[in-house]
Amino acid sequence: MSRLSALPQELTIQIFQLLEVGDKVRLSATCRQYRAQLAPEILKTIRLTNNERIAQSVLSAIEAYGEYTTRIEFTAHCGPNDEITTPALTPAATKIIQGHLTPNLRTFSLKFDFDFDDGEEWDSEHPDAGTGMSIYIFEGVETEEHIREREETWQWRALMNETWRALAANIHVRELIVDELIPKRTSAFLTEEFRQFLSRLETASFKIFGTDNGGGWKTNTVWGYVDFLEKMDTTFFHHMTGLKHLAIHATDPLGHQPVRTIQLSLMPDDLPLLESLKLTRCFVGPELVSFIGGHLNVLKSLDVKECVAGGDHPYMEEAYTWASFFDAVYEAKPALSELIAGDGDNVPLTRDEKYSPDYHFEDEPEDIQDIRRKLKADPRLRLFGYGTVDDKYGMFFLDEHTNEEEFKKGDDQRAFDRLMGLVNENAAKSKQ
Repeated sequence: MSRLSALPQELTIQIFQLLEVGDKVRLSATCRQYRAQLAPEILKTIRLTNNERIAQSVLSAIEAYGEYTTRIEFTAHCGPNDEITTPALTPAATKIIQGHLTPNLRTFSLKFDFDFDDGEEWDSEHPDAGTGMSIYIFEGVETEEHIREREETWQWRALMNETWRALAANIHVRELIVDELIPKRTSAFLTEEFRQFLSRLETASFKIFGTDNGGGWKTNTVWGYVDFLEKMDTTFFHHMTGLKHLAIHATDPLGHQPVRTIQLSLMPDDLPLLESLKLTRCFVGPELVSFIGGHLNVLKSLDVKECVAGGDHPYMEEAYTWASFFDAVYEAKPALSELIAGDGDNVPLTRDEKYSPDYHFEDEPEDIQDIRRKLKADPRLRLFGYGTVDDKYGMFFLDEHTNEEEFKKGDDQRAFDRLMGLVNENAAKSKQ
């Protein structure tokens, strides 16, 4: 019977390229030869949790082949009734996250997988919170003393703190991806080691956690949540002195809006080396213009495709439109050579097209169909999204009527075209 090992190496390599990752892992376990041959690819990205058995298995692998690892994806699981342990993060997971065995590690992806909607108490006895369930976990603004006390009481709080501390010790990471940033401070955030870790990052992405209480009220209606997000500057951005690329994905909208405002915590003097900024589910407004003004010569790419403007609102002294934003950025004369805006997923012309799976575009009113014909005929034209946040519940609503009216007025398009003229000039100069 023919053996795989008897085949010429060139043919073996071609066969390996056809295998799925899981098959390669299983094949690598059959002998030392295949393990050594496949390790560079198999261990390029490693995934682990705070489960001791899984973490120990991963640790054994990187003790032998950690030099090949460039990316770690860590998911921390914890329930509200998990017994407090010391340490909360298993020793094997701690050793992996600290990075001493992965000298070529560049990217670290972090997720705290906590089900705050399970109807259980995740916190209690906070002076400013009536209950420790759902969105009310984030109701109180916490002091440093209270943070430390919670980390000694609740396993999930201890796990967050110890994970961030272990990561802060990793001197190799240059890209941080936070999937579900839990809006709770940890003691680790106050350490110089954590701030030094932030200063070494070149790329960062924050997907911010958000939910509701089952009755409609969103997390942006509780003050602890708002306080955390409005202070992301002092917690994170102020210390990211080497960061070149930043993406912020909000669940509850951030930025300039008439009600339920959560300030976009980007200060003009922070992130001095930032070259690209991508915002999702944020409001464009004066604070973003101010930030751009502080980065006129370094910021080269701005992606606000999935953002909205507030438009005209009775609670605002004057309307803030996309035209207002584009004109303000143009007047600042930035060195932007890329601008991505308009035609995002958040600019429907009708409510049903966004939420109805069997929507029929041919049944639309004539004026809506006319807009679509114009968009199809002229690729330069854009739809720019408008939205509002409900004053009571904090729910976000897209404003189809304003989307339509502002397109017909044409001011947004004219301001966008003028700004794009500057952007294109900058791009041409950069290639010379």
